Amino acid sequence: MKASTFNLPRPWVWKSVLAALPLWLVFVQFWRVNHAVHLGGLAAASLAVAGTSAAMWALWREYDRAAKLKGAREAHSQFLAAAESSLDAFALFESVRNDAGEIVDFRILYVNANGERLAGRLRSELLGQKLCSVTPVRPTGTMFGWFCKVIETGEPLNEEFPVKYPGINATWLRSQVVKLGDGLAVTFSDISEAKATQERYVHLAEFNDSVFQNAPFSIVATDTTGTITAMNVAAEKLTGYRREELVGTAPLTVLHDERELLGKVLSIDPAATLEQFGFHVLTAGAALGEMEEQEWTLLRKDGARTPINLAVRAVTTDTGEVTGFVSIAFDITERRQMLDYVTHLATHDQLTGLAGRALLHDKTVEAVEVARRCGTKVAVFVIDLDHFKRINDSLGHSSGDQLLVEAARRLTRSVRSTDVVSRVGGDEFVVVMPDITSVEDVDQCAANLVAKLAPEISIDEHQVQLTASVGVCIFPDFAADAKHLLKRADSAMYAAKENGRNQYQIFSESMLQETAERLTMEHALRHALTNGEMTIHYQPLISLSTGAVTGMEALLRWTHPRLGSVSPAQFIPLAEETGLIVPIGEWAFVTACCEARAMQEELDMDLTVSVNLSPRQFQQKNLVHVVENSLAKSGLRAERLQIEITENMLMSNSEDVLTRLQKIRELGVRISIDDFGTGFCSFSYLLQYQVDQLKIDQSFVKKAGTDANAAAVVRTIIAMSHGLNIKVVAEGVETEDQLRFLLRRRCDEAQGHFIGYPVSPEEFSKSARSGNSQFDLRSIERVSGLVR
Repeated sequence: MKASTFNLPRPWVWKSVLAALPLWLVFVQFWRVNHAVHLGGLAAASLAVAGTSAAMWALWREYDRAAKLKGAREAHSQFLAAAESSLDAFALFESVRNDAGEIVDFRILYVNANGERLAGRLRSELLGQKLCSVTPVRPTGTMFGWFCKVIETGEPLNEEFPVKYPGINATWLRSQVVKLGDGLAVTFSDISEAKATQERYVHLAEFNDSVFQNAPFSIVATDTTGTITAMNVAAEKLTGYRREELVGTAPLTVLHDERELLGKVLSIDPAATLEQFGFHVLTAGAALGEMEEQEWTLLRKDGARTPINLAVRAVTTDTGEVTGFVSIAFDITERRQMLDYVTHLATHDQLTGLAGRALLHDKTVEAVEVARRCGTKVAVFVIDLDHFKRINDSLGHSSGDQLLVEAARRLTRSVRSTDVVSRVGGDEFVVVMPDITSVEDVDQCAANLVAKLAPEISIDEHQVQLTASVGVCIFPDFAADAKHLLKRADSAMYAAKENGRNQYQIFSESMLQETAERLTMEHALRHALTNGEMTIHYQPLISLSTGAVTGMEALLRWTHPRLGSVSPAQFIPLAEETGLIVPIGEWAFVTACCEARAMQEELDMDLTVSVNLSPRQFQQKNLVHVVENSLAKSGLRAERLQIEITENMLMSNSEDVLTRLQKIRELGVRISIDDFGTGFCSFSYLLQYQVDQLKIDQSFVKKAGTDANAAAVVRTIIAMSHGLNIKVVAEGVETEDQLRFLLRRRCDEAQGHFIGYPVSPEEFSKSARSGNSQFDLRSIERVSGLVR
């Protein structure tokens, strides 16, 4: 207690003493009364009591004041703690008035720590200072006016404003101003980041709206029921509707082909209706969180139908709830047209516009399946133009193309619109006729195709006689599926060619054996070189001036252990067709050169060997290398090698031919034209291409003794060739009369069965050694009455 007493402020000590003194006097007076001192003392006691009461009241009042002061101090401490810990800037201002009572400024009474940071100045520099002198606020400014208005009206103020003062560390502030006596309590919140975020969102929204409105493709938004809620400019252009006509009123399904939608709906549920599931069909995948993308038909306002690609995506909340759908569409008309065009290119022949091989296969399979179900027949006609290569080589590829186009036109006009006409390559066409009821109908159709192709065609001022060989196969009579149907029709076509061309042949059971034999031969031919079944025989050539053997022609022979000796007329075309002629031809070159060199050394004769070159070999890029390798490996001199080509080979791609022939001649090898006179080669080609020798075709030699025209052709070839300093060889000499005719016409050399048969190199050497290297021409009469 003592300590407590001394701790009181000094006024409290004196007041306690004064309060205790009256109490002491009262106690004394009562003691005196009790002892009957005198009655006047009672009054003094009363006075003492009154004084004591007054002192007690004063004491209580002072205590209450101290309590309030303590409370005020605690409140002040709490205020300071709250103000200093506030995240906002806080300040207290008092009004500074002039003599007229007008506010001319505000004095800063308090600023918290965030106020310091916002103002960029220390608190000691701000407290007690006038607002306009230490901050950018001016008496004429907007903010000063706001402060004055709050004091005048007493109404609080809340404002957001951009900061334009360089000294303030914020770009946007929110102010809360409250009147406090004749001053203000001001709170400033830095909302710079919030405003920047808001501005970004505004820009983003503007950007999104700009993207939405200016997107080059149609965008349509719908709610979950399918009602259109928004659409952009591209959607208006695509659909033909203004957004006012659809937004908020029309479902998305109004823009789609009802039959197309209904077909999709019924494929899901046969009992469903378009109204129930139309929109569901469009958004089923999107509702599951997928990006639904399909091709649909858009129904425009004017009724036009436009193919579109439609991608649908669901719009979801953060919780995954679907709130709508966004449909993005673009017109795929051009893409469809391009796809159709590319598909047409892939499935049709570019020259004639007819179906190609792949489409033909699909159509044939389809026709066979339909015929199988309906019990009808399908006829396939394989048409090959006769001697087209000869016409193409002689008149040129442009004329050949015209011929193919005309043939395609004639075929198309000769069949029904439901029939399929196809070009499968080169000069080969295929016609598929479904719904055939009898074989007689097939006979009539095949004869009609042959007849329609027969009339002459005028091409570049040339009248060309076109014929065709047609092979026919019928389903199900001779084939059980599309594959065998096409294959056997092709076999029948080859049979028609072998029978003389310009006719048709219906596949029969007998052809199955021929087809099997052809396959067997092809298989055997592929292994002929490996198995050592190929050999070369040599037919001698003699000089018609001396009778001496000057060389030999190398002729390929094939002897199979089971098939026996196979005719070159059989296996060489097959080798050409399968491409086997290339490796066989390379082997023949090397072998002929090696064997010719061996015979030269054995017989001590400077013989020339002639090797035939097929059209397929002539197109080899490494042909010159093959010739060089053959000469190098054999040791044969280049001038002793003679390459025989047909005249038609000179007329195809003249620049390539000229380059290839020139390179071969640069090696020293000689060039001979075989079967001359059977093609369309003119003597102008002989001037363009340097050739050393012409071989008159045996068909002219055979007829020269009995046919005046053939004899005239032979005489002309010999005379003109000699004028061009080109040697002439007659091949196929089989009679004495033919040889006599050639002697009279001064032909240079000859070969044929009358002179010598093709034999093996061993027999050739043996015959030459036995004295048969000189042919006796003296016994041949120079003049015969049969020759004109």
